[in-house]
Amino acid sequence: MTPRANTAGSAGSATAPDGQEGAADSDGTGKLIASENRNLNRSDLRDLVRPEEIAEAEDVARQIGAALRDKRSRRRVAARKGDRLHFRKTIRSSLATGGEPLRLLRKRRPDRTRKIVALCDVSGSMSVYAQVFLAFLAGLMRADTAADAYLFHTRLVRITEALRDKDAMRAIGRLSLMADGFGGGSKIGPSLMRFADTYAKRFVDGRSVVLILSDGYDTEPPAMIAAALEKLRKRGCKVIWLNPLKGWADYAPIAEGMAAALPYLDTFKAANTLADLAALEHDLVSL
Repeated sequence: MTPRANTAGSAGSATAPDGQEGAADSDGTGKLIASENRNLNRSDLRDLVRPEEIAEAEDVARQIGAALRDKRSRRRVAARKGDRLHFRKTIRSSLATGGEPLRLLRKRRPDRTRKIVALCDVSGSMSVYAQVFLAFLAGLMRADTAADAYLFHTRLVRITEALRDKDAMRAIGRLSLMADGFGGGSKIGPSLMRFADTYAKRFVDGRSVVLILSDGYDTEPPAMIAAALEKLRKRGCKVIWLNPLKGWADYAPIAEGMAAALPYLDTFKAANTLADLAALEHDLVSL
């Protein structure tokens, strides 16, 4: 099968952070920016070693996750009976009639934004990224009541309510109890299969985007990943796979698990920097 994934390159490169503060914001065009601090924004998360750097990255990641919901809910799409003129499409359409806008095209806010269901790999090979990824998901879960989140290593655990807990210390305690096996082995295929056979039947439909954050290294047969993703695709959802290794120079998806997943993905992109997480907005609104 020919891979369907969009394999656009990474937004980030490894540089040393300078530790300055920044906050998630919008540049006024609908494109999220992770931080005013571009060094932190584009630094590979594996290079953040000082506790204050990691804490700052987690804070920015939470803000990105929260802003992601806000930007998706405000973006307008083309519609036959929209409440506003769609100037760009109108002008583009007028080119076929010598520049005369014979038909005014319109746009409106979508009735329903896509529902994000996120699965985060917290196995040993992902440990340097998982901490920031979970902070990103916490921001998203608190801002988007329709979103759903899971972590997996050798087993799958639903963490939606724990991430929504406004008491930070209590949330950490709840996650600690749930994440027995954090930083250990990796069973991506069985975890995705359990998700497809159980939770997906309740939480995944044609409006869903299944977001997988993983490096694709699995200890189980790769065919299981393919089978699980095929089941999910039959539910009508879109699948985005964010792989932090894809942002590394000369990366190729040679891991058997990752290679098996590619034919079932709508988007396959890097996620080794905060900028990569912020760029997710474009992928979600373009699906």
